[in-house]
Amino acid sequence: MKTIIKIAWRNVWRNRLRSGVVFGSVVIGIWAGLFVVAMSQGMLAQQKRGMLESQISNIQIHADSYLADPKLENCIPPNELANIETVIASAPEVKHFVKRSITMGTGTTASGFSNLKIMGIDPEKEKETTTISERLLSGSYFTTFKNKPVLIGRELADELNLEVGKSLNLSFQNINGEFVQAGFKVEGIFATPSLQYDKSNLFILQSDFMELVEADAEMIHEYAIVIDDLEKSTAVSESINQKINGAKAQDWAEIAPDISYMDEASELGQNIILVIIVFALAFGIVNTMLMAVLERKRELGMLLCIGMNKTSVFLMIMIETICLSVIAAPIGLMLAWGTITYFGIVGINLESVGDALYKAGIDSMVFTAIDPWAYVTITIFILIASIIAAIVPARKALKYNPAEAVRAV
Repeated sequence: MKTIIKIAWRNVWRNRLRSGVVFGSVVIGIWAGLFVVAMSQGMLAQQKRGMLESQISNIQIHADSYLADPKLENCIPPNELANIETVIASAPEVKHFVKRSITMGTGTTASGFSNLKIMGIDPEKEKETTTISERLLSGSYFTTFKNKPVLIGRELADELNLEVGKSLNLSFQNINGEFVQAGFKVEGIFATPSLQYDKSNLFILQSDFMELVEADAEMIHEYAIVIDDLEKSTAVSESINQKINGAKAQDWAEIAPDISYMDEASELGQNIILVIIVFALAFGIVNTMLMAVLERKRELGMLLCIGMNKTSVFLMIMIETICLSVIAAPIGLMLAWGTITYFGIVGINLESVGDALYKAGIDSMVFTAIDPWAYVTITIFILIASIIAAIVPARKALKYNPAEAVRAV
């Protein structure tokens, strides 16, 4: 066996060009496969992170009636607010939370109107809980205008031809069912990863909200909560539900099942990409090694004539192919790890296709990210593919007739 391995190793380096083709294809295949997966995973992770940080948070609490019918009057019972805040604050996993007052209304300018979700917030609490304050494209975050300021999304600003300093008329029902109208001044324009969110959501001061709806008591429709570990969101929401009445806590996966499904599908997609790339590599290896066997027909015939049995010839061809893969795989892995780590820190600026990414809910700066198990997965796939790819040329070598093979030109 040692002799066969020695012969196979020498054969690998006899034709450096041919070996270099196999070697290079494996290195580039591993690097390209992992980098494509890292790009894909980075985009998905960024899309998820953007939605959680700017829109959903980790956990939300609503009144049972609001979940059934999101109307102004279906707020969390006022006598339960103190208990809910005590429960949230006492949970060790909770980092920040904000309470919001919400109603549906319309926004009107000379350029048209749009149906909107109007959220009354405490700016400081919102700043701690979401990234809206960090996503301003222009203007300021409730620090410039004192009289009815409003933050609007980029898409709404484009649709209604608004910019910082312009007026937006909001119309919605108060607690008595009467329509109220008020003029708000645009203080800031934000952009989240979601075009639809930016088109249909805006933020006003909670004090302005309460004044306009003419509520006798504080009207809170939603608590948004950020915890220290996203993986604990289900456990924390279940714990909160055991301690509150008249309201329900939901984790991000229950609020946005499409994001949860995206998480599950991404792992399957990752493996599919790797399998496709490895199969393409396998065909390249088969073609190269088959040509090597055809070129060495006379040599293989001579080996069979001097007493090397067919099993040894078969193993020799197999070992040659596996040796190339075993050498190339670590280099491909290191190259992939280096580039993925680098662009995971520096990022890849895709501003040239920023509008298309915005419509897909992805920021223009993409940071590569990958599950460490992907390195193990593609290594196993490559080794399996190399073994399978070596079988075809090895079987071809076994079919040679020694007497005819030694006379081959």
